[in-house]
Amino acid sequence: MKMPTAGKGSYRTLLRQGEHLLRRRARPDPCEDAATDAFLLLEKVSGLNHTNYPLKKDEPYTAAEREAYLALLRRRAAGEPVQYILGEWDFMGLDFKVGPGVLIPRPETEQLAEAAIAFLQKRPKPRVLELCGGSGCIAITLAKTLPAADITVLELSPEAMGYLVENKARHGAERVTAIPGDALSPPPEIQGPYDAILSNPPYIARRELPTLQREVQQEPAMALDGGSDGLDFYRGFNGIYPSMLAPGGLLLYEIGEEQGEAVAALLRQAGLQRVAILPDLYGQPRNVLGYAPDEN
Repeated sequence: MKMPTAGKGSYRTLLRQGEHLLRRRARPDPCEDAATDAFLLLEKVSGLNHTNYPLKKDEPYTAAEREAYLALLRRRAAGEPVQYILGEWDFMGLDFKVGPGVLIPRPETEQLAEAAIAFLQKRPKPRVLELCGGSGCIAITLAKTLPAADITVLELSPEAMGYLVENKARHGAERVTAIPGDALSPPPEIQGPYDAILSNPPYIARRELPTLQREVQQEPAMALDGGSDGLDFYRGFNGIYPSMLAPGGLLLYEIGEEQGEAVAALLRQAGLQRVAILPDLYGQPRNVLGYAPDEN
């Protein structure tokens, strides 16, 4: 089916055809939500949104809008993540700059941020360390919610660090310090004690990477590859970061669905207490946490 030509259709027609194009051309791995993606891309080129679309859906589009829309649809149909095409994505109500070279913020990671906020709200002027910080969505969200927190983010990728620094400036997160470095061999600036240490590290088993959706395969492999069984980073962290926690401090990870018991065992091995596996809204293991012993 051909896209309508300028002057021969309304925004409603253009949107319907865009959705059809994504369903038909995005093969063998079709878009999971072609309707949503088609609307998001139309928003980007037309200025329409969910508020004004019902009022303007029967108005004619311009030739420039049609050509711009078609170009974005082709990128999406070829497997480029819609988040990269849009250039930004929402995380807990804040928009973050994203693009090739950085992990896309995901709704399931909001649970990690929410758990950290709930803990840190009880501590005056908390010190926080985030490992593998990516776009900075977690650290910056914490900074906006906890204005007294002092937050350090460690990120190895130069590409991801560029987005992190830009997002930090975008949101005025002056209390977030971005440090380039390997979380498995932290630079000397990383010094405890920290009230909380957080990470959404790479945790996908290497053998599973080729089976991921092609959109996910567009994201940086270094943000996904957790080694042969997906646990390399948790093992590496275990000998470094528990000792950097303040008394009663929190260690909090995002995990894969089948990694809960293995990661929990690592935290217990490191001497952490009250180790727990937190399920997500679907009942699947999503986070593991543990606490440093309190002072006697």
